[in-house]
Amino acid sequence: MAARFATWGARQGLKSPLGALAAGSACAAGSLCDRRVVRMDSQQYATNLKPHHVATWWDGSAGLVAERQINKVLNPIALEFPGLNFLNPDELVMGHIIMNDSKAAHRASALKNGCVRGNVCKDIYWEPKEVKAAIVTCGGLCPGLNSIIREVTNCLWHHYGVRSIL
Repeated sequence: MAARFATWGARQGLKSPLGALAAGSACAAGSLCDRRVVRMDSQQYATNLKPHHVATWWDGSAGLVAERQINKVLNPIALEFPGLNFLNPDELVMGHIIMNDSKAAHRASALKNGCVRGNVCKDIYWEPKEVKAAIVTCGGLCPGLNSIIREVTNCLWHHYGVRSIL
């Protein structure tokens, strides 16, 4: 499904790659389009998160966010579960992991530098008590959506201490 959206975005001339994040840190950006690979410049790699982070979106730079320097707030989960193995903020899941790949020319170049691994980190950017969270859906039928909304709400409320959830 993510490949369909990436192909659609390339055909529409969008400059930013469309991506999907799923369990296991899988992501897709760029796809086969009329049997040719959609090529992207370095600003469109899946690891280019600076334009999307609140602390760095305005400076016009590209690349990974320096999470260790930007995130200054201790995650409340670190206090609740002190022995938890937190994610290293510099971890990447390498996008091209096949040696001697016979289809390397057809693989999306956006994954060349890997994808940032998604999980809980010890330090976070926002102070949870000051956060106002909103969950926005687009309507329509989506099996499991209520479960996702419930679990996001429970996690925000019970683990992070967010009290303003819309």
